Amino acid sequence: MKESCDPILVDLDGTLILTDSLHEMLTILIKTQPYAIFKLIKIYFSGKAKFKQYVFEQVDYDAERVPYRDELVEYIKHEKQNGRKIYLATAAYHGIAEKTADFLQCFDGVLATDSDINLKGINKLKAIQKNFGREFIYAGDNKADIHIWRDAKGAIVVGNHVKKLSKEVEKLHIPVIKQMHNTAVNLSTWMKALRIHQWLKNVLLFIPILLAFQFEDLHKLWLTMVAFISFSLGASATYILNDLWDLENDRSHPNKKFRPFASGALSIAQGVKASAILLFCACLSAIYVSWSYFGAFLLYLVITTLYSFRIKKIILLDIIVLSVLYTLRIIAGGIVTNINLSYSLLAFSILIFLSLATVKRCAELVAMPDVQENAVGRGYIKTDLDILWPIGISTYIGAIIVFGLYINAPETIIHYQKPVFLWGVQLFLIYLIGNLWMVTRRGQMHDDPIVYFIEDKKSLIVLALIVFITILARFFYF
Repeated sequence: MKESCDPILVDLDGTLILTDSLHEMLTILIKTQPYAIFKLIKIYFSGKAKFKQYVFEQVDYDAERVPYRDELVEYIKHEKQNGRKIYLATAAYHGIAEKTADFLQCFDGVLATDSDINLKGINKLKAIQKNFGREFIYAGDNKADIHIWRDAKGAIVVGNHVKKLSKEVEKLHIPVIKQMHNTAVNLSTWMKALRIHQWLKNVLLFIPILLAFQFEDLHKLWLTMVAFISFSLGASATYILNDLWDLENDRSHPNKKFRPFASGALSIAQGVKASAILLFCACLSAIYVSWSYFGAFLLYLVITTLYSFRIKKIILLDIIVLSVLYTLRIIAGGIVTNINLSYSLLAFSILIFLSLATVKRCAELVAMPDVQENAVGRGYIKTDLDILWPIGISTYIGAIIVFGLYINAPETIIHYQKPVFLWGVQLFLIYLIGNLWMVTRRGQMHDDPIVYFIEDKKSLIVLALIVFITILARFFYF
């Protein structure tokens, strides 16, 4: 086959792959060896090449798991079949480059960082000139690649700033052979990353003020609203960190692999920056509410961080901690409004949310293919359903019993004109949670029960009826 004239040199990070290989490995290293961060700081000042070598030696880089730019992979493979030489030219450590080349099986050679030279910037250009002179086409994604394109015969421009970079390249009188745009990052992308729908959980902060019927107190209502924003921003920050922590597992999941960070739509660096900003804003607003609320907020952050990093892999303890996190929101709402919470409310909260957390685990196990035995990133196996079903149902029934006791409690009679109407609330609760369990048993539950609840009209109608009957019980005189 006749060989094409100019070889194609392909950059790795942000170009061939939609992520940064060094950031990927640093995430894994900190996850598996948290104390290594101190050595990382020391080695960093020894030089970037030594730093990249150390990180690579500590982490088993899996070239199959990272998200690739499929359009570019198909293009270079097609060019390879037509006889053109293809090379990987990257600032990543040569071990990463070689693993990538072994996986894709379309490269004729590799230029990469070694233990002595960090192949970035001018060093990469010198290595390219030494091996290819000016007879090459270069594929890149960054403004830093301009000085390489200046000496190239042609440019393949990819990434988030294709139009801008292409204009810069054309000013150099270098032809742009191909353009490949990243999927547009917009508000919807960030909303998915922040999991805005999960903010619904933080409505629990309003439970104390609503059950005490003090919502006419505008000051307390305002403070609760600020607390809601604080909790929501803090929760989103932890969701981002959790997604970064779980990149490998998410990429193995049939649905979670499409999340912004797992898919490469958003970078690890963007995630870290966004999380830091969100936490800063969340802490400031929490302090504004009160120092006691700030303490409860910090406790939530500590528990949810421990959950993300370790507890979620411990069977049963994970669902118990989830129920505690839900209940902690109600407790925080009580702290904000200075309202004492009844033991029956806290007991009901723990039981009902323990049941809902079990719904989520059961849904994950039911949705698993028959050939898969273990839940990805969890400690559960398929046969654990035999234990989880009765746990979830019994805690659901326990919550209903506690609510029944609450209806006849002295504090209830004081607060409601017609507490007998609350028996209607109990019946609707039986239906609301029971329906979630029926849907889960049939394998129709969404990965996230919150999403299912938002999208299910029946559940929303029942919730509205519960609120209506509660108000009726409070104010109905006749």
